[in-house]
Amino acid sequence: MAINLVETIQKNLGFQPLQKIDPNTQEVKKPENLSVQDYLPQAAIPVVLLGLYKYSRTEDGNAELLKGELQNKLLKTIFGNKTQQVIDKVATYTGNTSDYAADKMEIIAWEALHIIRNALSGQPTGTNVKTFLTDQRHNILVHLPASLQIGEVLQDDTIDDRAHKMEGPVSSYMHWLETFFPSSGRKKEENW
Repeated sequence: MAINLVETIQKNLGFQPLQKIDPNTQEVKKPENLSVQDYLPQAAIPVVLLGLYKYSRTEDGNAELLKGELQNKLLKTIFGNKTQQVIDKVATYTGNTSDYAADKMEIIAWEALHIIRNALSGQPTGTNVKTFLTDQRHNILVHLPASLQIGEVLQDDTIDDRAHKMEGPVSSYMHWLETFFPSSGRKKEENW
């Protein structure tokens, strides 16, 4: 059963539905009647999921996410020394305080991990987390506002790349093809 991790987290935690970015502006139009607290998930969910995605790139990260005994501060585990910078970006973008953003992002991270573990409970190998999150990457990127510039913080230029956020028949086919060919020439992803 294929799931959309972004939508599942949004529904499970009772957040308003997330908006997809406008392909021309790479931004999300904030609904006028939405409070800053209700707008937080728009940035927090994709950012947290990208952190989990990046953390899952290593064998140790995969195993730890799937079976590991993680600390209470999951954000610190996945973002390392970039944690406060990531939280501040989300807080500033959404108009919330850093403390409020950090609390909600921690809840989102644990919910994501719970969903991932349940989805992979019958397949307990470390690389399954990496594969699962790779399959979710496009769903994550189409909700990520460009003005967050989170790719710059995470030192991954593919995150803010417009081509990875495009949708439509041709783009969908190209994203499907990406799953069969490894990306060469990309900067090696590092675990902080």
